[in-house]
Amino acid sequence: MLAVAAAVLALSFSAGASSASTPADISPYASQAKQAGLTATQTAALQGEVGRYLAQTGGKQVAANVIDLGGKHLMFVALPGEAHPRDMTNGVLADPCALPVAYGYFCAYSGRNYTGTPIPMWKCALYRIPWTANGSWINNQTTGTVANFLDNNGVSGWHDSGAFSADDDAPWYWVHWVKNC
Repeated sequence: MLAVAAAVLALSFSAGASSASTPADISPYASQAKQAGLTATQTAALQGEVGRYLAQTGGKQVAANVIDLGGKHLMFVALPGEAHPRDMTNGVLADPCALPVAYGYFCAYSGRNYTGTPIPMWKCALYRIPWTANGSWINNQTTGTVANFLDNNGVSGWHDSGAFSADDDAPWYWVHWVKNC
């Protein structure tokens, strides 16, 4: 845990160290996005997407496309129009929702077939789901751990059959929260 925190801190300082401000310098992570091959337009679109997720889910941006939701919860944001998040950290941070999903996690995806931006859920908690279109999810928590899908009133409208389980075409329109345990 300490190693991850140190890596995030180092990444934040190195990514934020840019000199002159240009239109491509949308965020302190613009140089990181440029190193990943993003254009200024793509960088702006990605930062806009990250900004929307920060407003909806909270957390702190720690890399060009990574939001720290606290603890072991690193949310990797996909560039608009791309099926999966890119690794813009050069392997310094690992996406627990990259396929195959890391053991112990429940991952909710913005797109069908485990695509788009995933929300990793590790600690037993209530997680905000910011999507309204169909997406997908994978429950790879400890065997038998059941996830509950709650509406905007916090009422459980459905629960899965327990880990391991998955749905490649899940309707998020009514789901406002997931309690992963």
